[in-house]
Amino acid sequence: MKRVLGLILGMILIIGNIAACSPEKETEPTVQKSKEPVIRDTNTNRENEREKERQNEDDIPTLTLVQKDFVPSNPNDMAYIEKINTALLENGIKAKLELVELPRGGYSEKLNLMLQGGNVPDMIWFRDGMDEHYMEEGLLVDLTEYINDSDVFNQSMEPYHKARIASYPYLLNIRYNTPKIALVRQDWLDALGLKPPETVDDYYGVLKAFANSDFDDNGEKDTYGITATGGTERLDAIFNGAFGMPTTWIQGDDGQYIYHKVSQNEKEKLAFYRRLREEKILDPAYITTKWDTMEEKLYTGKVGMVVGSAGKVVDIYSSKLQHAGADTMLIPLNPPKGHGGQGFAPVDVTKEQKGFAISTVSEHQALAFQVLEFMASDEGQYLDRLGFEGRDYEKDGHGIITRTEKGQEWYARFFDVPSWQSPVPLITDVAQASLDITARYYIEDKNFDIPSEHSAKWETMNNLYKEYAYKIIMGDYTMDKFDEFVNRWYEAGGNEITALANKILLK
Repeated sequence: MKRVLGLILGMILIIGNIAACSPEKETEPTVQKSKEPVIRDTNTNRENEREKERQNEDDIPTLTLVQKDFVPSNPNDMAYIEKINTALLENGIKAKLELVELPRGGYSEKLNLMLQGGNVPDMIWFRDGMDEHYMEEGLLVDLTEYINDSDVFNQSMEPYHKARIASYPYLLNIRYNTPKIALVRQDWLDALGLKPPETVDDYYGVLKAFANSDFDDNGEKDTYGITATGGTERLDAIFNGAFGMPTTWIQGDDGQYIYHKVSQNEKEKLAFYRRLREEKILDPAYITTKWDTMEEKLYTGKVGMVVGSAGKVVDIYSSKLQHAGADTMLIPLNPPKGHGGQGFAPVDVTKEQKGFAISTVSEHQALAFQVLEFMASDEGQYLDRLGFEGRDYEKDGHGIITRTEKGQEWYARFFDVPSWQSPVPLITDVAQASLDITARYYIEDKNFDIPSEHSAKWETMNNLYKEYAYKIIMGDYTMDKFDEFVNRWYEAGGNEITALANKILLK
């Protein structure tokens, strides 16, 4: 019996050893057995993951972007680019934006030097008409097919955007229509017991009352009703319509187009400006006044009315006015009604004056457009319009968003899609009212791009106008000199360009 038990125990030990050495089936690991292999496998896995991440990063194309006031030397701009890049990947767009630095100075000048030097980014922000030269050189992608195939852009573009793209399909810029609008100090109106003006005569009365006041309390006759910046363009934006010049080219009784600045309507308007200057209602220093000086005159009580862009600019002006110590707000006004009509400056639909272009030398043109498309989408607008959570806005446990004081300074780097529904108001009711007013008087311009072969003549003709207009307003020239200006304008190339205008506009 003992011998049998011994044999059985021996067989159990042999089977146990064979099972322990068998590679086909692993027994439950003990702590001692699993320690080293687990550590080695984890390190290997981490290295593999890192290598995959490096490979994935290498697979993501980099798109270079040059844009005014959006530079890699600014930490806030770089933080925003990182946020955009993360959002692109989360939305299935394998692209990485990289900002291009430009030397300080005039943006267009520095951009031109960079492009002429052969450094051409994938995406380029153009302004000041500099894009036209590079379009003629074949450097800019025609965006027509991309936009036609894009549901996002077809939904986000307003009629004026679509008209501009149809005319010039190289620049993309989705923004509100923000024409210039008259803005008046509420406290000055209240102090004088005046209502917001509605007609040209009303405007004259309000501005004259301002000029005869002394709201800066210095006892001197140095207060004016209104000022401008380097010319009459701001004044023209609100008064042209009242004097029968709703568009750049206006039709006479014979059906032919003439340039509005050589019309008798223009002569009548200049006579009105001359009266404002003679009666010390118009700031005589308007010709040398810059935009920042204009603002300073508003904030320090030197003028009671300015002309600025509708929308967010209204909030900026009002905020600065209050920071200057004025417990008041600016009121946006309807354009003055005159015997010639009523309206703001017409909307130019010949082309975008500034915007994004995609270069033809880019190896990722379709991807570049996809990035722009994303920034115009609801997801992109959420990023571009709200900024950073925790800094520019707060979100409570119920998802309610509140903008912070810092968030009031945030602005979209890409697009302001007018139809996008923000979860929180982005401008004040007053600023929104300015947009509503300008929308009521929306009119598309009758205009065309002056061909490059006529650009030198056109510049000469415009300078001729500025000279005569200023001297007539200031009293250096009599009103009769306007007729002399008209003759010289036609002799300088006006006959040729007027013929071209009728050929194009009467099609």
